[in-house]
Amino acid sequence: MLISTLICLQTLDGQAVENGYGIIRGPGFAFSLKSPDGWVIDSKSGVGQGLPAVFYPKGGSWEESPVVAYARSRPRTRKVVSIDDAVKFLTETFHNEGFTKYQGEYVKTIRTDAGKDAVIYHFTGDKWGDYEATAYFLEGKTIDFVTLSARSEKDFRDSLPAFEKLASSYTFLPEKIPVNPDKRGFFQDGSPKD
Repeated sequence: MLISTLICLQTLDGQAVENGYGIIRGPGFAFSLKSPDGWVIDSKSGVGQGLPAVFYPKGGSWEESPVVAYARSRPRTRKVVSIDDAVKFLTETFHNEGFTKYQGEYVKTIRTDAGKDAVIYHFTGDKWGDYEATAYFLEGKTIDFVTLSARSEKDFRDSLPAFEKLASSYTFLPEKIPVNPDKRGFFQDGSPKD
């Protein structure tokens, strides 16, 4: 089963908004994020890839920026109950696709502005040679997350403070969870069910 998502931006035209705020929501989840200083939130550019909210430095674009971030959610299942399970599942998926050097490493846990723990892992060894950091948020029915992806280690390291600021803005919004997402035109996010 795939999770669907929708983002609502505080903007009239839905384009990239500097220091913008968005709500990502779908079956069993709704959360908000705010782009960090000097970054934009974009509700259009990642939709074709199942990414309803993407972030990148001002003046860049989703396709061309050397560093980007995106938000998603995946359901908690019998096989993936915890954040550690989600990391293990992701690593095994890459290994099964032939990327045996793919690995995730726990880095730290930070506290969001709303008082929630954000568990941060760094990942390397994917087929694109990217450097990634993911902040995971454990909720009742889902594991919500935001991922930073960079093409070089320098861009990755330089962007970590902005990424942590983005992760710190996470707020779970149970009152915004949609009652009937199938009739709302939600975007597919491609998260695996098992």
